[in-house]
Parts: sequence; C-alpha cells; structure tokens
Amino acid sequence: MKKMFIWIGIFVVAGGAVGYYLLGDNEKIEAASASQVTRIVKIEKGDLNLTVSANGVVQPINRVEIKSKASGQIEQLNFEEGQYVTKGSLLIALDQRTARNDFEQAKADLALAEANAKQQENNYKRALELFEKGLISEQERDQVNVDYVRAKSQLLKAQAALATAEERLADTRIVAPTSGIVLTRNVELGQIISSGVSNVGGGTLLATIADMDQVYVDANVDEVDIGKVHEGLRARVVADAFPDDVFQGEVIRISPLGKSQQNVTTFSVIILVRNINNKLKAGMSCSVDIEIFRRQQVVLVPNEALKDPNSEQGRAMLASLKKEEEEEATNDSSGVDTTSSRTAAPRGNQPFDFRAMREQTRNMSPEERRKFFQEQMAKLTPEQRERIAQMRQRMMGQEGQGGGMMFFGGGGDGGSFRSRRSAQVGSVSEVRRRVVMVKEGNEFVPRIIRVGASNFDYSEVIDGLKEGDEVQITTISRAKLAAEQFTERMRSMNSMGGLGGSARVPRR
Repeated sequence: MKKMFIWIGIFVVAGGAVGYYLLGDNEKIEAASASQVTRIVKIEKGDLNLTVSANGVVQPINRVEIKSKASGQIEQLNFEEGQYVTKGSLLIALDQRTARNDFEQAKADLALAEANAKQQENNYKRALELFEKGLISEQERDQVNVDYVRAKSQLLKAQAALATAEERLADTRIVAPTSGIVLTRNVELGQIISSGVSNVGGGTLLATIADMDQVYVDANVDEVDIGKVHEGLRARVVADAFPDDVFQGEVIRISPLGKSQQNVTTFSVIILVRNINNKLKAGMSCSVDIEIFRRQQVVLVPNEALKDPNSEQGRAMLASLKKEEEEEATNDSSGVDTTSSRTAAPRGNQPFDFRAMREQTRNMSPEERRKFFQEQMAKLTPEQRERIAQMRQRMMGQEGQGGGMMFFGGGGDGGSFRSRRSAQVGSVSEVRRRVVMVKEGNEFVPRIIRVGASNFDYSEVIDGLKEGDEVQITTISRAKLAAEQFTERMRSMNSMGGLGGSARVPRR
C-alpha cells in the first residue's frame, strides 16, 4: 500500500511538470505574437550622411625641444608654461663671466695679430726694395716673406677665435627659435645646465614650444572602415573638454602600418585641424567623424523596414508574390541588384546558375573545388571576374554564415577564415535588393525595392519607392515579450494549485 501511494505521487508530480512545460510553450508563442509592435512610416526626402567614427588625440604640428649650446648657471628665466612667445624673444640668460672673458681675450689677440701682420707687411716691402738694389741676398728676402705669411696666418686665426668667442657669448642668451605656445618648462632659476652640443647625453632639455594655430588629430580607424577613408575627406572633431564646439579638419595622411591590440587592428589617420582661439591643447582626447559622403534631398527609407529577400522574414513576405519574382530573389544570394550587375556566362548572355554550381561542387575535395573555380573564372571577362570576386567577398563577410563559407559548394576548408566585424557604413556605390511592406489601397503588400548607400538609420532609395508612400515596420519588443512570458508562467503555476505538495502538520 505504501509503495502504491509513492507511485501515485510520482505520477502526479510528473504530470504537473509536463503540463507546466506544455503550457509554457503555448504561452510563449502567444506572447511572441502579442509582443510584436507595428507602426506606419511615411517615406520622405532628406539628407543622408555617411561617416566613420573614431577616437583621437590632439598633437602639435611643429614641436620644438629647446636646448642650450652653452653650459652654465641660469640667471634669468623669462617664460612660463602655456605662455605664447614670439620668434627671437629672450627665454633664458646664462652666466656670461667665462664666455665674456674668452671674448675679451680673443679681441686682444686679434689686435696683436693685426699689428704684427702690419709690421711684417712693411718689412716685406722694405726687403723687396733692398733686394732690387742688391743690398740683401735672395735668402734674406725669402725669410722676410715667410715671416709676413706667418703673420697673416696668425691674423686669420685670431679673427676665427674672436668669432667663436663671440658666438659662445651669444649662446649664453637663449631665444625662441619659433613662435608658439610653451608646452613644458623643464628648468628653474639658478639651475646649472649642460650643453647640448658637447655633452654626450644630449644636454639639458630647457623647454618645449609648438605652434598651435593648427594641430594634428591622430585618430585610430578600425580596419573594416579604413578602406573607405582617403586623403582630402572632411572631418568633424569634437574635443571632450569642449563638447559644444565643433572643429573642422581634413584628412592629410593615412598610416600604411596597422596597430593590433586585443585582436583589433586600427590604422592611424592624421587630420589637420584649425585651432580656433587656441582651445585645443596637446594631448586632449576627442571624437572624430570622417565624412565619407553627403547626399542632399534623396528619398530615404528606415533600415528597420528593409528585409533581406533571402532571410526567413523576407521569404515569408515574398510568399504572395509571383513565382518568377520569388526565384529571382532566391538566386540573388547576397541581396545585390542582379538587374544591373548580373554576372554573365562566357557563352551568350545567360547568367550563372549558382545553385547548380553548388550542387556540382558539393562532393568535390577542397583542391578540386578550387581548381573548378579557377577554370570558371578563366572563362570570364575581367569585369565579370571582378563582380564575382566582390560577390564572393560579401558572402564570406556576412554575419551568421560562419565567416568561412566558400563561394561554390560551401563548407570545405573555409573554416580557416575568421569572422569579419561589421563596418560602420556600407559601400557607397553598392546597390542592394530589399523587401518592404508598402501600402497599396487599404492593405500592405510586399514589394522588392533597390537601395543604395546607407548608414545606421536610413538607406537611399534607388527604385521602388517614392516620397509620400507609406511602409509598415514590424518589430518585436524583447522586454514586453519577457514580461508576458513571466506573467503567464506565474499564472500557470498558480492555477496548478497544490500539485507540488501540501502543508506539513507538526507532530504533537
């Protein structure tokens, strides 16, 4: 009898659990349908801007490190950090006593050399007169000439020594080599500095000056977007310190070498920015929007309304269309407009049957499949090969396809490809086919349209929609769906009452 009650309890609990999960699944389906949000949007014209966003750092253009050619103690210090200095203005004055003494000594040596040279010149002239009269020998005349040449050599050395001493004396007065803002001051009054010329360590760094009328912004652009960036594009720069100020710039240089960090590769893009009112400081962080393209007053459709003809939703929307249109949408595996860019076969104008080719290469080895693909490509014109390559690249880069799908046959050894991150903007010249629900009369029907460039929110309509048309957008509210599922599950649990057990009465 006791075992029978145990088995009855097990059956009751098991039945309750099965009923709970069955109810839960049914309620989930009903909640999913109830959580769909539908809204109507009217097609309008507007401006479409495509930009690539990145983070950057402000860098000075002409950054000059100031060092002294002379050594000594600082007696005057005439600048501070952040001060604007003009070219030639006195920044630092060193102790001049040693340099001035050397200068005065050089001046005295020069005067003595000049007097000696003058005397030897007179002696040489007199010796020539005496030699002509036969009063001195030729050897005596040559000796006077040597003394005269030696005196002139000593004069030249004295002049060079004076110029050097004068230069060393001038080096004790350090002036600004260019106009700009003092970025750093590295010395203090009374400090003894070493020469940057004679010192092995490079001398003492005194200050750093940069012209900040124009600055560089070094932005790091992701590798998936760098292909759309080129020199001459306009850029919009907003510093974190001045969020309300917008600075305009221009791309002037793109680094040929990428930097990889945490499996993300970026390229350095240098943007020349005019620093209005000198607000931008070196080292400031800023956000950069590089304008890839701007179109004004074009027909725009929300991206939420667009469905890929090859997706599950797109195929469901096209179920009511004609069979020919459905096959055309299915053959277009990448969603690109085949009416304008269909790849032709080498014979005649018949298009490739990609589905047949996939069936033909399904059982081939990777080497056979690669050879077959090369043979097919060899039969095409250069334009057709380029289109095939572009289509293959798009198929390999689609999200949700594993990132390694082969163009013919699928699978194979394509698993070695890594998943490609999504770009911020699509190709400017690419034309894609999409399905939308358009209002015709009193109901909404699916329609295939062609769209061009797009950003995160809107796409440009090439064909199929006009201004004033109304499209239907259906989305699923994930939060509402989860709340409804939770509520229904709680109701089902409460409706099952005491299947899970009963209250325990304490023993007396």
